[in-house]
Amino acid sequence: MKLRWRALLGGVLLLTGILLTACSAEAPETLTKPPIEEPDDQGQTITINPPVTPKVGDPNAKYVVQTRIADFHLIDNNKGLVWGVTHNELRLYDTHDGGKTWNNISPSENVQFQDKLEYGKDISFTDSRHGWVVRQNLDKTATVILRTADGGQSWDVSALPSGDHVSSIQYVNPTTGWIMAYVKLNEQDQQKLLYHTTDGGATWNKVAQSSGTTSNKTGSGLPDRGSLAGMSFSSNNQGFVAINLDSSVKLYKTSNQGKTWTPVANRIQGCPQAKAEAQQSLKGSSSSYWIPVLCYGANGTKYNGLFTNDTGAQWSGVPLGLSSNINSIIPGRTFLNEKEGWIITETGMSRTLDGGKTWTSLTGNKVLPLKLKDYPRSVKLRFASSSVGWLLLERLDDKKSLLLKTTDGGANWRIL
Repeated sequence: MKLRWRALLGGVLLLTGILLTACSAEAPETLTKPPIEEPDDQGQTITINPPVTPKVGDPNAKYVVQTRIADFHLIDNNKGLVWGVTHNELRLYDTHDGGKTWNNISPSENVQFQDKLEYGKDISFTDSRHGWVVRQNLDKTATVILRTADGGQSWDVSALPSGDHVSSIQYVNPTTGWIMAYVKLNEQDQQKLLYHTTDGGATWNKVAQSSGTTSNKTGSGLPDRGSLAGMSFSSNNQGFVAINLDSSVKLYKTSNQGKTWTPVANRIQGCPQAKAEAQQSLKGSSSSYWIPVLCYGANGTKYNGLFTNDTGAQWSGVPLGLSSNINSIIPGRTFLNEKEGWIITETGMSRTLDGGKTWTSLTGNKVLPLKLKDYPRSVKLRFASSSVGWLLLERLDDKKSLLLKTTDGGANWRIL
């Protein structure tokens, strides 16, 4: 693997001497049994390709590891990534054959991580080759940005100028991206800072910030009040943010690369207390997104959605006609486009083809209902097409996870 190093900004002096090479595990000389990375983990068992193409007939061509998957990113029907943090080391794997085999593309084990990483907050990929990983501010040290342009074969490093904590990251192409960071002011308020890069993340420039005084009047239009739920930009300088504030969802838009922001009206009917989750992009358009919204009431939770097809300039609120009781676990739900979506229920999966107006239960599936009994929390559900989707389930007692895949639109699932 190649070794590369870049001169860093002030905060990155902490990492001087760290060799950022992809730490793909080497195939052992002799294999009598498949080696297990974490024998006490009992996580996902996946087959890993060796870092160097083996000779034909080499018994060590592939090996098996066991890892606890915390999140994933589905690129298309055949490509995707999974990752977790074990002993403060990021374990990052990608697949190009629909999950049959995986490649270890982890950065150096010397770069330590404390928490699990979330896509859109800590990790962003524009394709299978160009990706970025945020090592969040730890003990007042630098917030480090790792980046790869060769699918994880090598990693470069940079840092945010002030080392703030990152709440959202998004790239629109291999060179252009944004990071929203924050400084905590109190339990409810955060000073928000927006950074922009045009060189793939080598350098970052601050383009906007809120006042830092919990005042509603700021030069950029970003409020100190509330916490960021999500952020997205398009390639034409438009963008939006969703902020959870006082049991309501506040939306802001920009049309000048984030320099100034203005509030956007949104109406979520029958939702006295609302909370937005991270936005999801819709297939077929770089400017179409939807935001899952939880509506809390005395009798339980209703599930709504906010949809936009112009990168947040206008929004439409859609009640999805679904609800759960107070003690229920929030289900995983996703939309492929404005019409087609899926949701996990306690007994399986339902699908809509009319934007959530009606839902049809997908019956006949034996694997999913069985696994939901042992892994009742749906961490993430995503579809790359009308047929191919991934689902990450988690147990409640020990947070152990299981990744499943469908190739028939959610009717049947198998363990990856």
